[in-house]
Amino acid sequence: MKSLGKRIRVLDPLSVSGRQRVETFDLRDLILNTLEAHEAQFERHKINVKLSMSDDAVNVRSVKGMIVQILENLISNSKYWLDIDAGKQSGKKSTISISLLPSPPTIVYEDNGPGIAQENRERVFRSFFSLKEKSKRRGLGLFIARECASYVGGSLTLDPNPENPNGRLNRFTLELPLNTTK
Repeated sequence: MKSLGKRIRVLDPLSVSGRQRVETFDLRDLILNTLEAHEAQFERHKINVKLSMSDDAVNVRSVKGMIVQILENLISNSKYWLDIDAGKQSGKKSTISISLLPSPPTIVYEDNGPGIAQENRERVFRSFFSLKEKSKRRGLGLFIARECASYVGGSLTLDPNPENPNGRLNRFTLELPLNTTK
């Protein structure tokens, strides 16, 4: 029940009115609340979360529900691919890393899963494009996430510089415009 309550509080911005309401909020708190709502899921799937952000607030004026949707879609994809990767590499520790940079407000999101091939760098943002197994694919998560970023005047990109040892891409950058801060 406690976990459900946390998720409802985080997802409330996704209600019809919440998805469209511009408000000033602390991006740091939003990230922490979203991750807290997934604590049980991360524990079940043995996913370690690493955060890199200062204790200072990063206030933005934006649509909170859109930012939550972007984070939810990134987390959902990470969970799927980290589970697949863990099945192939026993003993590998699954990790999601999130950094928050204050100016411009930027969230850098990455995981240590199998990554995305260079040739699919932009294709993953197309509607109905998916590399997941047929029964699990919808192909809308990253498309919707990029649309949400665009809606709030930001951008969601997949970093073209691989950090992954196999040369694949696994770092997303959500940059919000400076004019959203107050």
